[in-house]
Amino acid sequence: MENEKISVTARRKKAVSKLIPVLGELGFNKVSYVKDKLVVEKTQGEDLRGEKFLHYRIIFSDKSIDLLYSVPPHLSKRRRLIEVFSVLINVLRLAEGYYDISAASLYSPVGALLGELDRFVEKDMVDLSAELDELKEKYESLTKRYTDLVRSSEENARILIECERERDDLLKKLNEASGMSDDSLKELLFNWVRVHGGSINLSEFCKAHGVTPKRAEDGLNVLIQEGYLKKKGVV
Repeated sequence: MENEKISVTARRKKAVSKLIPVLGELGFNKVSYVKDKLVVEKTQGEDLRGEKFLHYRIIFSDKSIDLLYSVPPHLSKRRRLIEVFSVLINVLRLAEGYYDISAASLYSPVGALLGELDRFVEKDMVDLSAELDELKEKYESLTKRYTDLVRSSEENARILIECERERDDLLKKLNEASGMSDDSLKELLFNWVRVHGGSINLSEFCKAHGVTPKRAEDGLNVLIQEGYLKKKGVV
C-alpha cells in the first residue's frame, strides 16, 4: 500500500509531552514519545500475515509536524487527501499552543484539496444535468401518453353517443313500422295476461299481434314498473 506525506513547517515553543494524554483520548492505537519526538498512529485492519494497516501517523518534531498516511489501491491520492485533511487541521489546532505554525507550508495540500473538490463539484453538476434531462424526457413521455388517453376517451365517448342515438332512431323506426303505439301495446299485453290466467307466451303473443319479442318484453317491463303486473314468470 502506497504512503503519502504532508509536512507542515512549525517551530516548537515548548515540550509536547503534555499532548500525550489529550491525543490518547482521540482513538489513536499507539502514542509514543522518543528522542524528543511525539509519534501517534492509527491503524485499521490487518493483512494476511496479521500485520495492521497504517491508517495515518503524525510526528511532532522540533521543526515540523508531519502527517504520513496510506493510500489504498481503490482510492486516488486526492480523494484520500480529502479524507485525512480534517485530521491534519484538528491536530494543528491542538498543537497551536506548542508550535509557531507556518501557513505557507499548507498552500500545496490545500491547493490539491480544492482542485479535487472542484472536480467533484463539476462531476456532480454533470450528473445532475443528466438526471434532469432524463426526468424531463420521462415527464414529456407521460404527458404525451396522458394526452393520447384523454383524446382516445373523448373519441370513444363520441362513438358511444352516436351509437346510442342510432339505436334510439332504429327503435323508433321499428315501433313505427309495427303500426302499434306503446299504449296500445301495453293494453294488449295486460289483456293477454289477464285472459291467460296471469301468464304469457311471448312467441304466441308476438305472432298474434305482429310485434317483435324485444318490444313485447319492454312493454311487459313497463307494466311491471307501473304496478299493473307482478312478475311471476315469462314463457
